[in-house]
Amino acid sequence: MSSCRTAGCVEPNQRSVAGEQPVNAALLEEAIRIRMLPIRLMIFDVDGVLTGGQIIIHDDGTETKIFDVQDGHGVKLLQRAGIDVALITGRTCRAVEHRAVGLGIARVYQGIHRKLEAYDQIRKETGLEDREIGYMGDDLIDIPVMRRVGLAVAVPNASYHVLPYAHYVTRASGGNGACREVCELLLQVQGRWEALAARYFET
Repeated sequence: MSSCRTAGCVEPNQRSVAGEQPVNAALLEEAIRIRMLPIRLMIFDVDGVLTGGQIIIHDDGTETKIFDVQDGHGVKLLQRAGIDVALITGRTCRAVEHRAVGLGIARVYQGIHRKLEAYDQIRKETGLEDREIGYMGDDLIDIPVMRRVGLAVAVPNASYHVLPYAHYVTRASGGNGACREVCELLLQVQGRWEALAARYFET
């Protein structure tokens, strides 16, 4: 398996929700809000969720992934609120390791083709119940975990077969603010958003 070059985190040029009002948790269906309330751990797939799903392969066989800086800030906000974050991905790449270190994500599972096994390990280590865990994916490999968790999220560009298993489908696409959207909604639903965001508006 080829090694990976660490990708730089770039500012998003244009989001799929550009020009629209921010997603408001108050507008969510009550069933979704109920699922978001107990979430204490959010697990993300990487390719197609934290990235746009495209991989740049260089002549020397190394790969580059591009991550969204606002997604990263969303992860940090979750952590500040006491919501843990983990990654489970089917590929193996050093860029993911570096990104995880930068965001303070300790639970990183790479090269996992049976994601339910990694999920069960995380659940055992944390002692959390299915209803307290959320998962965000985009492809067939994610379905077994999505069927188990309390909150299953998909990106709009996910495989058609994945969408029926999602309790919530983001407005923003993978690698372009989808992660941030979910992070903000979780914090709003759990009543933690205003306190976390307040310091950025202080004069």
